[in-house]
Amino acid sequence: MGSDNDANITNPSSSHVNIREDYSTESSSNYSVSKSNIPSYSKILVPHDGKEISDKALNHAIYISNFSGAEVVILRIIEDIQKLGDTSVSVSQNKEIENKKGFKHSIEGELVNSMEEKIRKCVEAGSKNKISYEIKTGHVVHEIVKACKETSYDLVVITTSHLDSWLRSIFSESRKIISSINTPVLIIH
Repeated sequence: MGSDNDANITNPSSSHVNIREDYSTESSSNYSVSKSNIPSYSKILVPHDGKEISDKALNHAIYISNFSGAEVVILRIIEDIQKLGDTSVSVSQNKEIENKKGFKHSIEGELVNSMEEKIRKCVEAGSKNKISYEIKTGHVVHEIVKACKETSYDLVVITTSHLDSWLRSIFSESRKIISSINTPVLIIH
């Protein structure tokens, strides 16, 4: 009865029931509720596939950003380059650019216009902090994992509609992302 993890439960049909819970397998100082363990957010990643459901994640990120002061980064990943539509990508060599081995990438057109429109709508919706976007090509899971490893994001906000059954959740992209990164993830369903 003298342990910090003891709980006394009063049952009307009996006197007292003592329950002992042991949490000794985890270090309580790492997860305890304290001022030093409350997270702060300075940069939030929101993968966005251009569909309306992704706006739901963006709305949550804006809400969190308004309280925390965090920048929101919208990550648009194009898996199939043929889906770019009226977007042009030009690559030129520039000795002043240090990333990507001296090459400068320029993207113009429909995709850039839609991302800038998305930012404008975020501001109209009440976003108080910086919002930026990145456009990448590749596999969605790999690019999100890579972005989290290259940049110090404090939170990833993603949507999923694949958690309606246990079997689907095993194979969902969200599950693959969560198991590959150390960044906290907020899943919006």
